[in-house]
Amino acid sequence: MTRKIIYSILFLFLIVDLGYSFVQYINQPLDGDMAWNLVPADEVKPIFNNPLGIGAILNNQTYPNPNRFFCHWAFREYLVSAPLLLQNLVGPIDSIYMSCAISKIVIHVLLILLLAMAITGTLNMFRMDFVLAAIIVSPLFQANGYVTYMGIDPSTTYAFFYALPSAILLLYLLPFIRQFYHDKEPSGQLYLKILWIPLAIVVSLSGPLNPGVVLIFSSLVVATRLINNFIHSNKEGFANKISGSISMIPKNYWFFLLPISLLSLYSLFLGKYNSITIDTQVPLSEMYLRLPIGVYYQFTQKLGFPVLFLILALNMVVISKNFKTVEGKKIMDIFKWIGIFSLCYVLLLPLGGYRVYRPNILRYDTIMPITLALMFVFGVSTLYLLKNISKKQMIWYLPILAGVLFMFVISDEPNFDSNKCERSALQAIHDSKDSVVQLHQDCSVLEWHKILEPEDSELNARLLKIWKVTDEKKLYYYKGSTVILMDN
Repeated sequence: MTRKIIYSILFLFLIVDLGYSFVQYINQPLDGDMAWNLVPADEVKPIFNNPLGIGAILNNQTYPNPNRFFCHWAFREYLVSAPLLLQNLVGPIDSIYMSCAISKIVIHVLLILLLAMAITGTLNMFRMDFVLAAIIVSPLFQANGYVTYMGIDPSTTYAFFYALPSAILLLYLLPFIRQFYHDKEPSGQLYLKILWIPLAIVVSLSGPLNPGVVLIFSSLVVATRLINNFIHSNKEGFANKISGSISMIPKNYWFFLLPISLLSLYSLFLGKYNSITIDTQVPLSEMYLRLPIGVYYQFTQKLGFPVLFLILALNMVVISKNFKTVEGKKIMDIFKWIGIFSLCYVLLLPLGGYRVYRPNILRYDTIMPITLALMFVFGVSTLYLLKNISKKQMIWYLPILAGVLFMFVISDEPNFDSNKCERSALQAIHDSKDSVVQLHQDCSVLEWHKILEPEDSELNARLLKIWKVTDEKKLYYYKGSTVILMDN
């Protein structure tokens, strides 16, 4: 009975936390890349004409994001159709914000569920362990507070290009994690063999981060297994030891890692034809010089990352001193390998190219794989300690853990008016009878900045017509009111 009550309380807390995040998401403004992707702009059209990017190679053609078709496709298919569907229930303007919020909360929930599955090794969402794991990581997903350092990006476009691909990659790796970390044979072998190769294609051609993450992860996993096999091999001769070490690698390693690694190499090669990277060239040496600044800002601007590292360090110290068991050693090894993965990943970041909006190379969006890996090891180590430490240790550990999670909860402070000005501007455009609308709302509207010339709103105006906010194309621009000072 007590267990059921605890489960119900934890589940209720999770629902409330997710509901609060949804309210945050529905009040976030629209971003400046939406119309470019959704209308779409002329330079985006080749992406949809060449899903696998083969045309770029054969024709030596450069255009934006030739290796990110599935992000563009999912984003456009959803954000063009969802608002129109929701207009059966709400008005056109509300339907846009609701569609964006639904997409973010779905990605948010998907990441929490996948992390909980990876942490516990179970697919049963009604188990106490599963809900507890979800509760442990849920406060780390920030919709406001530390969102620029951890969480789902406020920009819906970026959520589709960073958080969603990360979730798809985690889904792909989940059977591998369950088999080789939790020693649970994947069920539905035929199902995996049929669907996992197509899923590997989707993973490799989704988002800017997945190919690099896959190659680093696969290299570390295979290298670790090879070295371990080589050390424990009883064969004579170097060549025999090498061949024996390779043959001892489980077949499922190759099934999960080889196809997706080859596809990731193809995706990286396809990235050579990305016009955005080509057009924003900065010397590689300069990017490496800027990298430490990005690392510094990640740890010094908000408490999120430093606190996560401190509680992780505490967990590792407690486990290393008190639990010299197989499971304890496994957790320590995972922490070590995540550190090595993170170092390799950060050092390779500049090779991904320069973006003017990301001057210091490392930012919360580019290190999302590291953030998720840290959430995973935090969940694994915390859950292990909660189940294994003594009652005496629990007296001091539980308040510390509760304090950390509470800090993350309260840091995600409400900001329910962040799109109020933009909503007002969209309503003004909707109500206006003019083909060119002068706005007095002092904020950006479907853009990263205020639009000062009507012609600069061309794509946005076309998108608003697609969304049925307007019956015809209406250009718009911002013009502030002029204040005349008079002598008394």
